[in-house]
Amino acid sequence: MATEAPAQDRPPRDRHHIQTLILAITTLSMVLIAVLLAVAMTASLNRFGFLHFPLGYYLLAQGLLIFMVAMGFWFIRLQERIDQARNESEGLG
Repeated sequence: MATEAPAQDRPPRDRHHIQTLILAITTLSMVLIAVLLAVAMTASLNRFGFLHFPLGYYLLAQGLLIFMVAMGFWFIRLQERIDQARNESEGLG
C-alpha cells in the first residue's frame, strides 16, 4: 500500500524533479546537436587536418566521445548542485 507524501513536501520535490528533467533534456539536446552537426559538417571539415587525420574523421572517431564524457561530468556537477540545494532546503545537509 503506497503512502501519500505530506502536502508540504510536494512543492520542493516537484521543483527538484522539474529541474532535473530540464537539466537532462538540455544535456541530451546538446549532445544530439553536436552529433548532428559533426555528421553534417564531416565532408567540409575533412579538408583540414588534426594529428595527421582529417578533422571530420577525427571529430566523429574521438572528438564526440570526448565531448560526451565532458557533458557527463557537467551533468553530474549540476545535478549535485540541484540535489545539494534540495537537501539544504529540507535541513538534511
